[in-house]
Amino acid sequence: MSNDKEDFALHCPVKNEEARKRLGIKAGFFWTTAKKLSVAVSRCIAVMDDKGYDEDDFKKPVRVNLPAVGDLPPEGVFDTEFCNRYEKGGEDGKTMMLIPGAATADQFHGEAVENTTVINDTPVTDTEADSDDSSSDPLPAYAYNVNGELMSDVEEKMLQPVASMGERHRILSQFILEGEFSHRITPEQLSEVNRMELDMDDTYIQNMLLACHNVPEIHKLDNPNLWKFTDAFKKIFPQGKRHTLHMMMNFVQAYSEAHPIDRILLTKEWAKGNRVSCINRTPSGNNAGGGIQSDRKMPQTILGLEFEIALGLLARKYEFDIYSLPLEIELKANSIMNSVDDPEWLATRELFVSMPGGLDYSRACVIATVKTTPENLYESPFRQREYLNKVLTETDHANPDPLVVDIACGRSSMPMPMKGSTSDDEEKPQPTGELADEPATPEAVEQDTTEHHPDPQPLENEPPVSQTEAGYQKIRAELHEARKNIPPKNPVDVGKQLAAARGEYVEGISDPDDPKWVKTETSPRTNKPEIVTKVANGIFDVTALLKGSSIHGEKQEVETTVSEPEMPETKPEPQYTWPEYFEPGRYEGVPNDIYHAANGISSTMVKDARVSLMYYEGRHVSKTIKKERSKVLDMGNLVHVLALQPEILDAEFSIEPEIPEGALTTTATIRAVIDEYNASLTPQLSADEIKTLLEEYNSSLPAPVPLGGDKDAIGVAYLELPDDFKRIVGDDKNFTASTMKACIKEYNATLPPQVRTSGNRDALLEQLAIINPDLVAQEAQKPQPLKVSGAKADLIQAVKSVKPDAVFADELLDAWRENPGNKILVTRQQYETALAIQSALYAHPEAGKLLQNPTRAVEVSYFGIDDDTGLDIRVRPDVELEYEGLRIGFDLKTISMWDVKEDSLKSRLHREITMRDYHLSAGMYCNVADLDKFAWIFVNKDEGYHWVAVVWASDSLLELGKLEYRRTIRAIANAMDTGEWPAPVTADYTDELNDYDLRRLEALREMA
Repeated sequence: MSNDKEDFALHCPVKNEEARKRLGIKAGFFWTTAKKLSVAVSRCIAVMDDKGYDEDDFKKPVRVNLPAVGDLPPEGVFDTEFCNRYEKGGEDGKTMMLIPGAATADQFHGEAVENTTVINDTPVTDTEADSDDSSSDPLPAYAYNVNGELMSDVEEKMLQPVASMGERHRILSQFILEGEFSHRITPEQLSEVNRMELDMDDTYIQNMLLACHNVPEIHKLDNPNLWKFTDAFKKIFPQGKRHTLHMMMNFVQAYSEAHPIDRILLTKEWAKGNRVSCINRTPSGNNAGGGIQSDRKMPQTILGLEFEIALGLLARKYEFDIYSLPLEIELKANSIMNSVDDPEWLATRELFVSMPGGLDYSRACVIATVKTTPENLYESPFRQREYLNKVLTETDHANPDPLVVDIACGRSSMPMPMKGSTSDDEEKPQPTGELADEPATPEAVEQDTTEHHPDPQPLENEPPVSQTEAGYQKIRAELHEARKNIPPKNPVDVGKQLAAARGEYVEGISDPDDPKWVKTETSPRTNKPEIVTKVANGIFDVTALLKGSSIHGEKQEVETTVSEPEMPETKPEPQYTWPEYFEPGRYEGVPNDIYHAANGISSTMVKDARVSLMYYEGRHVSKTIKKERSKVLDMGNLVHVLALQPEILDAEFSIEPEIPEGALTTTATIRAVIDEYNASLTPQLSADEIKTLLEEYNSSLPAPVPLGGDKDAIGVAYLELPDDFKRIVGDDKNFTASTMKACIKEYNATLPPQVRTSGNRDALLEQLAIINPDLVAQEAQKPQPLKVSGAKADLIQAVKSVKPDAVFADELLDAWRENPGNKILVTRQQYETALAIQSALYAHPEAGKLLQNPTRAVEVSYFGIDDDTGLDIRVRPDVELEYEGLRIGFDLKTISMWDVKEDSLKSRLHREITMRDYHLSAGMYCNVADLDKFAWIFVNKDEGYHWVAVVWASDSLLELGKLEYRRTIRAIANAMDTGEWPAPVTADYTDELNDYDLRRLEALREMA
């Protein structure tokens, strides 16, 4: 074996940018003397580990050549400073070369030697001094940095990297920081970390470290996320208070298991006292709730929700206390859950589970809602969701409305209170003067501060419960108590009893001598809606100013009530009329036809002007270019309605009816019904049977004497005649054939005639009527079978004559195609495709949150005035919402890109945005509607391939859209002023080759 050794120098670059930022270095250097490279690599990894570095943070060590200068770190030391001065280079690319501008550490070593007090003229040898006193020996080069400063002095003030610390030090290093994380800490902070770790009397710190030690996932967090954890820990467990180790461990475990997006919500729930172990999510990614305090006194789960839905179905038949369930009811509810075959239970469960905040509602609210849901409403998911949105108005989940509790327990037959209901008097906020002797003051109203959060927005951004709402809840509680004190009477008087309980005057119940029936209100009513509502900076909702609005022209004035007030008359609601000219502002609910005919230049009109001003003039000024809105299905419109406004689906679209089971679709199925009907009839005599009867009758008659044959045969026949018919006398000359035939004919004429046995069934029946009329009469009374041949329309009419309730697919489809409502026709296949697209949108983690956000507003119209030109402008983004103080708008776009490769998809979407001027519309939306951010939700509409992409508009893209929109608006204004609407091409030009054609030209020239 060879004993030759050689020097191995190894360069260890850091693996990636993230590791470089975390470690604060870019590479490490190591050299040693060994027999083999593998031995040197092993030593390098061992020394790297001893110095606190992780092998996984570095790439595989690469052998390099040593530099030509004596500036090496000591042998066997893993040095990271060396790589700040040297890098791989040279002719071979493997030699460590000095970085230009960097100074070697050795040049400062010479100065250090000159400044020493001991001068040694003896030539330097490789032999070490025998003296133990080495104070006069020069320091090695690595003891200095590139600036000539002693590393021992520099290290005293050097920032310490957090990544190289142990787990306890890493946690404490972020724990002591305020405001934001840091990858390094000062020596003073490191001293504080060491002190806190060793302070065993500080139970708070020791418990926190112990709780974190039991959850390895915490130690895998990077510095920013580790700081977020310690910041959340300090908010939930403030120092200076006593906290149990068990609760700390529960939070650390829950925090480590939570999705990074959910950790903020988890922290806020714990800060409020809700010790939830996770954040429940709906299939679309929204917050499902379940962690707040409710009337259950325990967190709600999916299983608990399923059980309560089953109780709601049982509550329709049984009355029971929902907080103390009888065993029989509990078993029945478990049976419904376990069987999983009740269609209404399944449909209702699906809606609650997919509803943001669906686990937050109280047990009373869930049971009462399910109990009062109209029968068979579950068959239409859209209508059932609409019903739930109306009745699920609960805000105080820990103290549900007493009326709702009574409904759930079966103590009340009142309907569920609904949002915006006008039929239930208890649901209508009454003027304070009609509810009590004195007007309610703000101080007298107990405000309910418990809120429901149906979406994952920060809790501090949720609007507080208004005093009006709080007072309303208190009034309803008082009404419930008052209802208990009303003596039972005839059910017909229930309405009067409730009216009396509300404080109204009712003949026969109220005391007419009570002085409260004659009084004047001392203050104006306070529940009138505001006429103008501020939406954003410079944007106001002015719907209330419109003539015909439900709050238009309301005045706050003192009203006087008189004794025995008249019952309110039922008046038809006034027809809502929109103005001919829309003033600048925000308008909700403007119909499509009204908006498109309103004043102002829309973003679509600006796009037309981008085609050319000549085209704009033809479309919107002289209107010589007609572009009628056809009723042909546009999949984009259908998807838009299904995703954003499913409640108007029936008003705008006519869906092809489903062919019910058992409906007759083809001629074969119709003939099968006819055959079945004919087979059920009493059988009629067939032609063969009638013929047999006729033949039997004929056989019973006397046979006529035959007239055929020669004279002898005729003579024999004549002799068989009765004597009365033998009329020939005389000799043989008189017995001629003719005379004998005449006698035979005379005899045969006296015999009964035989019936015919040939012909069709009707002819045979006629013959049978001669000999047996009673039998023929009975045959006529039997139902006639239907014909099984003929046109399809004739067969349908035949079936209808005997089966009027039969359903024919042709008639259903014909009635649908007639389209009496002049709606857009949608085939069943198109509808199924649109539903699949809707499901894809709702299931997308980001698009689902935006489309189903309960705070969103759909198709809101904005009217304004352009600052540069003074022209009226209008915009109408698909959806707008507010999130964390930002106003966000977005449009839903359907596209067909089934053949676009994945790598080219983003560029194609960008081209789609710019070529169709979507960015111009976005810029116009942001200007007029005061939006802060804008996005497009693209969904691919090709059947079976429905991918979704949420594309946010960058600041530069929005700026480009705004500039192009303003330039086009100025061009429109100039054309209006001058009356000149130029064509897209106004001057002659020379067509030039593009780059591709030029390259082709050069190639062909070379070939020629």
